[in-house]
Formats: sequence, structure tokens, C-alpha cells
Amino acid sequence: MKKTTDIIAYLKADKRRIFALLAAILGIALIFFSGGEKKSEGGSSTLSEYKEELEEELTELCSSIDGVGKCKVTVTFSEGESVEYKGSNVTRQEPPKVMGVTVICEGGDELHVKREISECMTALFDIGSNRVCVLKMEK
Repeated sequence: MKKTTDIIAYLKADKRRIFALLAAILGIALIFFSGGEKKSEGGSSTLSEYKEELEEELTELCSSIDGVGKCKVTVTFSEGESVEYKGSNVTRQEPPKVMGVTVICEGGDELHVKREISECMTALFDIGSNRVCVLKMEK
């Protein structure tokens, strides 16, 4: 206990020592609370980049369905990215919610192609089939 009282007496002798100690504690606290979150590998930094990546993946997925052929996919979002914070840390991060999908493909005039694409998109994004549009690509 004697050491603690000696430290307190030493700090009280000069106010600059107290400020230096408080500054050091504040600096350590800032470093501790600010450094924890790192951007995940491969994560998109903007909504437009995320949209572009998603559309590319969906184009590849749809073109692998029998009868689709060459295709192009466009996605629309109803909401942006959802991020929850606790203090300065991210506790939960969800991608934007898909509102609708349009697929334009070579086999877009065939009923089985429309049905399979529609089933695929409704299952992927938990949206109604009225939110999926499949059209024939012009030649």
C-alpha cells in the first residue's frame, strides 16, 4: 500500500505529471477501441460494386441452366446495406435486400426456362415470383 501512496504523492507534486498520465491512458484507450475491425477479404466497398458482383454471379448461374443460353441479369434493391454497431464495433452486417430481378436470355421465350429461372431467383432472394422478370434476348 505504501507504493500506491508514493505514486499518488509523486503525481500530486506536479500537475503536468497528472496530465501526462491521463493523456497516456486516453491514447491507450483510443488505440484499443479503434483498431479491432478490419475489412473482410473480398468484401465490396460500395453498393454499386456489390450489385455488379452479384449480377455477374447470377449471370453465370442462369447461363448454366439448360436452355437459357447467353443472358444478362439486373438486380434492384429495396434497401441498402444494414449495419449494426455497438460502440465503435460492427456487431452485425447484412447485404442489401433484393427487391426484383430481371433476366434477359436467349431462351427467355420458353416456358420451362422462365419457370426454372423464376424458381431459382425466388429461392435465392426470398421474393415472390412477381418480382422476377424473364425476357427473350433480341438477336
